[in-house]
Order: sequence, then structure tokens, then C-alpha cells
Amino acid sequence: MSRELLFAAFFFAVFMFLLYELFQFLAESAGPLMWAAILALTFYPFTTRLTRTFRGARGVAAVVLVLLVTAGAILPTVWLGSMLVREASQAYEQAQSMVATGQLDQLLATARTSWPGRLWERVTAPFAGRIDIDPAALALGATRSVSQALAGQTAALARNALLTLVNFALMLVALFFFFRDGERMAAAVRDLLPMSEDHKAAIFRRLYDTLTAVVQSMLLNAVVQGVLGGIGYWLIGGLQLSVLLGFFTALSSLIPVTGAMAVWGSCALYLAVIGETGRAIGLTLWGLLVVSMVDNVIRPLFIGGRARLPTFLLLFAILGGLQIYGFLGVFVAPVMLALVLSFVQIYRELYPLGGPAPEPE
Repeated sequence: MSRELLFAAFFFAVFMFLLYELFQFLAESAGPLMWAAILALTFYPFTTRLTRTFRGARGVAAVVLVLLVTAGAILPTVWLGSMLVREASQAYEQAQSMVATGQLDQLLATARTSWPGRLWERVTAPFAGRIDIDPAALALGATRSVSQALAGQTAALARNALLTLVNFALMLVALFFFFRDGERMAAAVRDLLPMSEDHKAAIFRRLYDTLTAVVQSMLLNAVVQGVLGGIGYWLIGGLQLSVLLGFFTALSSLIPVTGAMAVWGSCALYLAVIGETGRAIGLTLWGLLVVSMVDNVIRPLFIGGRARLPTFLLLFAILGGLQIYGFLGVFVAPVMLALVLSFVQIYRELYPLGGPAPEPE
């Protein structure tokens, strides 16, 4: 082995070890760092404008942006979380009361005699003897699971109040540096990549387009659909717990294919079952013409043709990301999918099918 090869082997072995150790150090703070990155990308367009306003003082612009994000996004989220926990607890208590007083059985009996119930019985008639389902137990169990999950998250935050505050402070610090030095960080990483300039430009362009398009569009789309859905449940459907239902509408809007229709459609079906046909029709029209149409406006406006992610792969990537990373997986999965597709495209350019391998430089 030559001296040059020995040095290269030693250098890269030590370098990989150091990178692994650095990863171990940063792994505990991965959540705050990733949330800071998401917020920085979401509000990135304001960075340039504020920098011009403050005559090139990026540090001042970063401080102002951190304060605005804290006041305009983070604090309302905390307030919304407390409302969700309260409404989830109310939903579970109502479900228990309905089971104890027999109201749930009466509701199920009414559902069976309604036109959706008769239609369901016709569809499931061939399987009636093979499937034994207790709708009351399912409704109570589902409500209990949701309320316990939300209450458990709140209890965990209360038990780990100090850790929560530390993570919150770390996120704000990281957010400040991302606002101030994000472009320099990206340029430094780009310079380190051992690839041609064309390939580096293609990867970073795809990464930036996907991050900005997906993060900004998905967050705005979820917020708008959740708010419009909550308004529809309250004013048109006359339903209680409209904040909780609006939250579920926002979450479901992040999932491709079904989207917010999974929630407002279920609410409209419930209204039809209990005999509120007018409200059911009104909520269905509101969902079709207003709530779900928002997706057709926001996504083309923010994404357009930039992300170019296959819907089929994106659906399963998001579902897998939710299982691995939790809520962060909704944003991590599209980025990973975009990077994989970028590398596949580069591979096809370097090694075309049926063509000779490129000569080494």
C-alpha cells in the first residue's frame, strides 16, 4: 500500500468516526433542530425582505423574525393544544355518558333505519354472519384512545417541563442561526460534496424546491382547511367540539388521496344518519366547494411543477414517515423521496441503460 493510500484510508476512517460522534451528540437535539429548519423554510421568504428593510443587517432581521414566529405561530399553537386537550376530554366524557344512559344504543338504532344504514346493511349482508362488530365499544374505544393520547402528551409536557423549555430555547436559538446563516450553511455543505457542479446544482435545486414547496404548502393548506372545516362544523353542521374536528381536518389534509374529506365526509354522514339531512347536504357542499377546493388553489400556487413527486410513492412515504418520525415524518418523507429521485436521475445520466459506462476522469 502506497503512502498516499494509507493516508487516505486513515483520514477517512478518522473522519467517519468524528462524523458518527457528532451525530451522536446532535441526535438528542434532532427534534428542535428539525422543527427550527421547518419553521425557517416556512418563513424564509421574509428573510430577504427584512434584510433589505434593515439595510443588510441579517442578525437584526433574524431576531425580528424569531420574535414574529414566536408570537404568530408558536404561542397560538400552544393555546390551540390546550383547547384540543379540553375538547378531547369532553368528547370522552360524552361518549361514556351516552353509553351509560343508552343514548348510544338509540343512536345506533336510528342509524340502522336511516338510508345510509340501510345501504350499509345491503352491502355487508353477505358478510353479516362472519363479522361480529360492536359499534358502541368501537366508538367508546376510539374516543378514549384519542383523548388519552392528547392528555398523555400534555401530561408528558407537564412532567418534563424543564426539558420542554430547554428544547424550546434550543429551537429558537437554532431558528435564529438558520435565519441569519442558512444560506452560508447550505453553500458550505454544497462545496464539500465530491460531485460535479451540475449534479450538485441539480440536487440542491430539487432539495430546495421540495422543501420550500412541500413545507409551505402543506402547513398553509392544513391551517386553512382546518379553520374552514371548523367553521363549517360549527355554523353549518351545528356540531359540538368544532375545534377538535377542525384539528383532525387539518391533520387529514396532510395525507394524500383522502385528505380533509375523510373528516368532513364522516361528519356529513353522521348528520344524515341522525336525520339532519339539510345540515348534511350543507356540510357536504361546504366541504366539496370550500374546504377541499382550498387544496386545488394552495398546492398549485406553492408547488406548481417544482416538487414533481409521484402521488403513489408520496402517500406510502408519508405513512411510513409518520410511523418512524411521528408528525415530523410528514415533512421528512417528501424530502427523502425527492433526494432519492434526484440520485436516481443522476445515476441514469451517468450509467444509461444499455450504454457503456463512462470513462474514469
